[in-house]
Amino acid sequence: MLKLVVTAPGKLKAELECSPDATFGDVKRQLQEKLGVPTDKQRLLCNGRERKDAGETLTGAGVGAKSKLMLMLAPGYTMPAAPPAAEDAAAPAGAAGAQAEQPTAPKEAEGELPWPGGATAGEGVSAAGTVHVRRGRDRYHVRVPQGLAQATFGQLAEYLAGAFLGGVPASELRFLAGGRTPGASDALGAPGAAEAQVMLLFREGFHTNADSAIWLRDSRAELKEAEEVLERLGKRIEANFSNEETALKLAEVGGVVATLRQSVDSVRVFESSVAELQQFREQVIAAEAKAEALRKSMRL
Repeated sequence: MLKLVVTAPGKLKAELECSPDATFGDVKRQLQEKLGVPTDKQRLLCNGRERKDAGETLTGAGVGAKSKLMLMLAPGYTMPAAPPAAEDAAAPAGAAGAQAEQPTAPKEAEGELPWPGGATAGEGVSAAGTVHVRRGRDRYHVRVPQGLAQATFGQLAEYLAGAFLGGVPASELRFLAGGRTPGASDALGAPGAAEAQVMLLFREGFHTNADSAIWLRDSRAELKEAEEVLERLGKRIEANFSNEETALKLAEVGGVVATLRQSVDSVRVFESSVAELQQFREQVIAAEAKAEALRKSMRL
């Protein structure tokens, strides 16, 4: 059996035990169990290049006990909170004994959907209903006095964005109801319906204000570490001390920077974080240029 250590974003590490004939698909499934990252969001770097073939074996790729594997993420995806089973294996160096951050309590809120355009009840309006909105652990119970058949998901999005979500643009909200994604003009329910259950999501790639801060913080930490490695590698290459290990390390850090560039180009953040995102993007581009310059100047 091979004992492998896979480095992941945020200075995380996962220890795996695999047979030599295991595939990279098997490795990704183990990483999903340990780190909570879906297999389709994983990009595995090994021996200087990304392993895209899930059926390729570790032996076929020349992976041994001392091989280094790096987990990168698909553009726009960020590391989830480590599951309990992965806390030990995935804890950053120096984090042992640190007290885990307490999760915030779930929200339970009630509200009432306004009548559109200041209208009031009239003849033929269905009886009032309530739409129960679930977002993660949070629950929003919104009374709809005009009736579910007379209100739309677009109106619900506008109300939730302003009342409960800190001004998140309504255009970034997405609902799931009855196993499908309704359109903005679709009614919340059938005529006479008293209740409706919906799930609230954000559109792919969008980060709320809090998410933006976390994503930028973690990404900046990754970039800073990559910049420090590039600085050390630059000194080695300038002194003509480069070797195969230098080339591998440069490929790894180049992969990290490339992933950050893809993420920063695809992610959409809350308006207040746009300036910070642009500044971070410029830093990533500079690091990417430095990695490319080092690669071209290196002589083995």
